[in-house]
Amino acid sequence: MNWNFFNSTILAAAILIIVVSVIKLLFYERNQMTNYLHWFTILANIVIIQIILIDIGLASMYPVLVLLYFPFQFLSPVLFTAFTFSYLNRMDVFKKWRFVLLVPFTAFFLLYTFFKINILADYPFLSKQSIAQIGYEWDENLSVAFSLLLGIWNYRVIKNYENSFSNLPYHIVTKKTKWLKKIYAALVILCLLWVCTILYIKIDDDAYGNAPYYPLWILFLLFYYCYCLLASKHLKGEERKKEMEKTTLKEVAHSFQISGLNKVFTSSELEAVQGSQYETTDILSYFATSLFDKNKAEDVLWNIVENCISKLNLEDCVIYLKNEEKNALVQKAAYGNKEKSKRKILSPIEIPLGKGIVGAVAKNKKWELIKDIAEDPRYIEDDQKRLSELAVPILFEGRLFGVLDSEHTKKNFFCERHLFLFQLIAKLTAAKLQQISKKTQTGITNDNAYYKDFCHLLEKEKMYRNPEFSLPMMADKLSISSTYLSQLVNTLSDNNFSDFINLYRVRDAEHKLTNSDFSKYTILAIGLEAGFNSKSAFYNAFKKHTGITPSEYREKRFVFS
Repeated sequence: MNWNFFNSTILAAAILIIVVSVIKLLFYERNQMTNYLHWFTILANIVIIQIILIDIGLASMYPVLVLLYFPFQFLSPVLFTAFTFSYLNRMDVFKKWRFVLLVPFTAFFLLYTFFKINILADYPFLSKQSIAQIGYEWDENLSVAFSLLLGIWNYRVIKNYENSFSNLPYHIVTKKTKWLKKIYAALVILCLLWVCTILYIKIDDDAYGNAPYYPLWILFLLFYYCYCLLASKHLKGEERKKEMEKTTLKEVAHSFQISGLNKVFTSSELEAVQGSQYETTDILSYFATSLFDKNKAEDVLWNIVENCISKLNLEDCVIYLKNEEKNALVQKAAYGNKEKSKRKILSPIEIPLGKGIVGAVAKNKKWELIKDIAEDPRYIEDDQKRLSELAVPILFEGRLFGVLDSEHTKKNFFCERHLFLFQLIAKLTAAKLQQISKKTQTGITNDNAYYKDFCHLLEKEKMYRNPEFSLPMMADKLSISSTYLSQLVNTLSDNNFSDFINLYRVRDAEHKLTNSDFSKYTILAIGLEAGFNSKSAFYNAFKKHTGITPSEYREKRFVFS
């Protein structure tokens, strides 16, 4: 037998990777995606082991081992492709082509079977040299070609996946595909090195046997190890991230009147929210809660444009609604130069569907981000000429309500962040308008997440002790609107916000009035410590909630003691 350091190390490493993958497959990670991942790793390493057994000489010494040989080199790339499609949620496409992808494996499986029969029958059909020639030439050349072709196909699938989310910012989509493309690139490089090794053996007469493949196999083993390790770590991290984001999204969904954001946003849009910065969830939460008490379309539209200006730091924001009779867009709410008085647009304009940038967005139902208006002849000047524009359709379940539009005096002002947030806001707007048109409402319940957070901050952080504490301050802390927080408190505590905060202050004062540690404190000092800003405010609130004055409470308590 031909044992040496390299083939021994390669054999041991391949067996170790297979053992680890089998353990993970059986006891730890059990889902379709990870199954493809580990089976790819297992079969790819079995291919290396089969070759090493020939290199060592065990296959010649024990011909029965050849009966266990299968053309897994044509199956492992298919499993890698299956993993790719599963990761991208494109299994319907994979299932459509899976039988075609299995043709090379099936063909060589039949060929291998014929070889085994020929060997067992003492080579009546093909000589040993012919079988070796076919194995080295056909098998190897076709398997590397097959791997490269599938690599190219996988790359096209990834690009098509990215392009299919044209309604989402590119950097959001590529967060999912960036990692996968790195894996693909590494595998393609290894396949190209494989090709170079084949060419080197053909060109150099001194190169023979499997020795030239040792460096290549070591690189493949490193790839399989890193791929298996990093892929598992990445997928676990994604699952943890999704679970954490689901909690935040549930809180936002619970507070919006349409039974959950999962009925407003598609799974890909929710995935994009999960992949974005925390600021996105904050803004989404604020807009959703600010719409809670709006029961008229006009109130919704004006609320949206006002919040777009204040939260996104825009110069201008206009909402156009579709007029079915005129087949045109009509300005219904605007914030900026167009709005000179409360909720009244000066010289509102109408834009036919298909005309101008806004009309094109409405007709095609696709957003447009114009970095330089001077280069776009479709631009229709309204109150003043600006240099960049962002327009997003307001859609719900395919129905066009209108267009959310903003312009700016700077070129290249609007970025992917603006686009992403505009799409979320437009979807929320459409959902709310749909809700109003159907006259459906849901109330505030006791398990409201924002109310729980609010009470937690009061009880644990004692925020009420700040005499400057206010409704807007607390709403900003929770990233919700002041109106919504006020309604939460009114509904769930039967108190207005001021009385509810004073109730906490009174309870704090009650504790201090009867605590020996504060026996030397004056009554006014205790009131100020609890968060009241004056003696009169303290006495009035205390008597309102207890029925007696702070002095009477302290005396009564000490007498009773």
